[in-house]
Amino acid sequence: MLIRNIKEFLKLTNNKRLMSLDIGTKKIGLALSDQKQLIVTPLKTISKNKLFLPNLIKIVQDFEIGGIIIGYPFNQNLKSKSCQMIRDVSKNISNFFFKNNFDLPIFFWDESYTSLEAEDLTKEIFKNSEIQKKKVDKYAAKIILDDFLNENLKVR
Repeated sequence: MLIRNIKEFLKLTNNKRLMSLDIGTKKIGLALSDQKQLIVTPLKTISKNKLFLPNLIKIVQDFEIGGIIIGYPFNQNLKSKSCQMIRDVSKNISNFFFKNNFDLPIFFWDESYTSLEAEDLTKEIFKNSEIQKKKVDKYAAKIILDDFLNENLKVR
């Protein structure tokens, strides 16, 4: 279920593992927090194909995810194609979860410039540019979740 109120999302996800998504046109980067929401780990990149939603539910089940943060470019024109694509994918995720009896809170968080940050970070970690390109999406998801937790842990 898409949630607009940050306090409601924090209440529903307190002491639960979170997952963040960096949604692209072809791939989606995933990152996870621990249950105490102190450590964020880049998980993987999955293809945005017909198996995407079943794969996402399997990951939610396997890691006992309590909430999802979706990166959204708030500094762009909200009518841009990328914003519309992220909204559409998010609605599809929410509807698919609901149909499969998953009542999981979903919240948008600003992803502005996270891909650039992730590119810089992965260039330092992975010297091979092909490997770096394969890892950048999950590191962008990590940055999104890190930003969310750093901003909101002090609220609790």
